[in-house]
Amino acid sequence: MDPKDCRLLCVTDRRFWRRSIGSEQRVASQLVHLARRGHPLVVAYPGRLGAEERREVEAFARALPDCVVRARRFGARDWIDLVGGRIASAGPDANPLLRARSPARRRFVSRVLQETAPRVVIVQMTRLTPLVHPRTPAAAGSVLHLLDAHDLLARRAARARAIGLAPDLDVSADQEREAFATYDAILAIQAVEAEAIRARLPDRPVLVVPHGLALPALPSGRPGRDERIRLGFLGGRDAANDDALHWFLDRVWPVLHEQVAGRVELVVGGRVCGGWTRIERGVRVVGAVASIDTFWPEIDVAINPVRFGSGLKIKNVEALAWARALVTSPIGAEGLEAAAPTGLCIAETPAQWHSTLLDLIERPERIDALGRAGRRHAERHFSERAAFAELDAFLDALPTGSPVVGRASGRSG
Repeated sequence: MDPKDCRLLCVTDRRFWRRSIGSEQRVASQLVHLARRGHPLVVAYPGRLGAEERREVEAFARALPDCVVRARRFGARDWIDLVGGRIASAGPDANPLLRARSPARRRFVSRVLQETAPRVVIVQMTRLTPLVHPRTPAAAGSVLHLLDAHDLLARRAARARAIGLAPDLDVSADQEREAFATYDAILAIQAVEAEAIRARLPDRPVLVVPHGLALPALPSGRPGRDERIRLGFLGGRDAANDDALHWFLDRVWPVLHEQVAGRVELVVGGRVCGGWTRIERGVRVVGAVASIDTFWPEIDVAINPVRFGSGLKIKNVEALAWARALVTSPIGAEGLEAAAPTGLCIAETPAQWHSTLLDLIERPERIDALGRAGRRHAERHFSERAAFAELDAFLDALPTGSPVVGRASGRSG
């Protein structure tokens, strides 16, 4: 595809071609869907890539119609820019969602935007706002800027502090609103967060765009080679996953394993296993997985005892799509509440986790029933057609062959 034919420009620093964590899965699924719907697409990736990753990116793009990935070359000047950006962002009144930390990344995105002249820019994650704000002359007033927020950072930060953890990005609701106000429309990953954004910005379109995926063909029969019930935790290497897994190992697993030793196994997969040093009875650590297609079929019950965060937990959506029985926390169930109690179980305290899992182990027929109901929920809400319906309608309604006049026009709110 000639980049000059670009209709959509996606800006992301997620390694979407790997699909190894939820945010990568979300970006990849969205790109695949948009390209297959006939939107000529350019992806601007401002991160650092090695030779092997560049080949992987090129393979991802070749598999799609009308898709080009532009990746930035990392040079010595980046180190100067990075230090300068940190100094500029260090003031007590600085909004970390609007202050550029790397002018080189900003210049790269501006150059791609100017060269491709898209009608729509979709920025993946609020923290990348400085890459497109303030708008360049080429973009101001003529290019529609959409934000795929993924989650609410202020809510995530508050929840981390509530359990005694330092947020990875500490922002306030006012700072987040200021960043949202620089966009013409916002994509929320679930309905409750969409309502929260609308309350902050009542004059801005907010679309509900959950995670969409190609629903897998389901394996027949129970997974595994013996009669043990296999619990599974799959996660990337971030603070929320690390906290959830260690909380479960400290507060739930010892009692459960002692009571049903030999009848249950916990399988831990994903980059959360990096640097793993714990040795626990009944726990099998498989490390990073090449594909979720190899992990979920071997699991009977997916667990996600996440204690802070926001958005929609992609691993939970995947578990439902694979018809795995799911037990998760109230935070993990956000955006999935309609699936409970027949399609997933919600547990909060150690006692609730223990009793819920023990009931499933003692009554394995419930595992199958939960999985089937969860799959039906995924079919209704997380197929590509259902999940991307509002985004598709929004893009289809844009005038053909004429510039789009953005509502925000580079304003900061």
